[in-house]
Amino acid sequence: MPNSIFANARAAALSKGLLGAERLGRMIDAPAVEDALKILQEVGFGEGAPAPEADALIEAEERAFAAFVKETSPAEKLTHFLLARRDYHNAEAVMRAKHLKTDFRAMVGAEGVYSVAMLEEKIMADDYAVFPAPLREALERADALFVGGEATGRNISTLFSRAQFAELASLARRDALLREIVSLRADAANIGIALRSHNARLASEMIVAGGTLSEEDVRVLAEESAETARARFVRSVRRDLVYGALEDSEHGRPLLALEQAAQGCALSVLYREKYNDEGYRPFLRYCCEKQAELGNVRIILSCLASGVERAAIRARVSL
Repeated sequence: MPNSIFANARAAALSKGLLGAERLGRMIDAPAVEDALKILQEVGFGEGAPAPEADALIEAEERAFAAFVKETSPAEKLTHFLLARRDYHNAEAVMRAKHLKTDFRAMVGAEGVYSVAMLEEKIMADDYAVFPAPLREALERADALFVGGEATGRNISTLFSRAQFAELASLARRDALLREIVSLRADAANIGIALRSHNARLASEMIVAGGTLSEEDVRVLAEESAETARARFVRSVRRDLVYGALEDSEHGRPLLALEQAAQGCALSVLYREKYNDEGYRPFLRYCCEKQAELGNVRIILSCLASGVERAAIRARVSL
């Protein structure tokens, strides 16, 4: 496995090719999707894609990023930490297809640590021993729910979401920097769960591990007024996260501020130590920047294709 010096050097070289706020802004202001795609092609984004189409470009770039992480990561825990979301998404897709007798190929996304072919082979054969405990247990529980006729869209999604955060929390257990990133992501996820559920009992069944919100915090967000929630979090380190989500919720908007904060939470931690190049920080910082970039590109292209107003697009991306 490469060491941190090599990984940081590779990351530093690649960081010069990130799109940056200026290009993302030009994409948002582009007259049409085709014009935004030309901006991506100018910098070789999605190089090797079979056609200059949005999905093809993004998928090619995501494959390249996953390959970079697996080839360059200086620690196995970082590889799993950075790619866990993909693995859990794809495992859930294959599990659903297994029991619903559908084709999972339209549901899977970019590959993570595990190839889609490997997930298919293991999940279809009920062979889960190779997977880390949270994923293994989620797969076993999902089998039981489907076989028992108790599986629903919500409980299966909740099962894999909670398992993913359990693995992230485990990977971060002895690493203060990763713990802080997980804590922010988990709190963002749980704030959204509470506000969308409007029910404390239901929210308690869906909240993920690794965050700082108490049971009473979740109850207030789920069941009390926005005014009461603001009062509870007025001195909290999560104040801005909660206040932004409450504002969107009050106006009947999707939780845009929360989604944006969740996407940028890892970077907010890393930028606070921008000049600290200790250990693997430069590598992790680049990887988080690239993940944010991929998310921004997907949001921009999707919104342009749907005719969303430019101001609304800017509200969704982290420039």
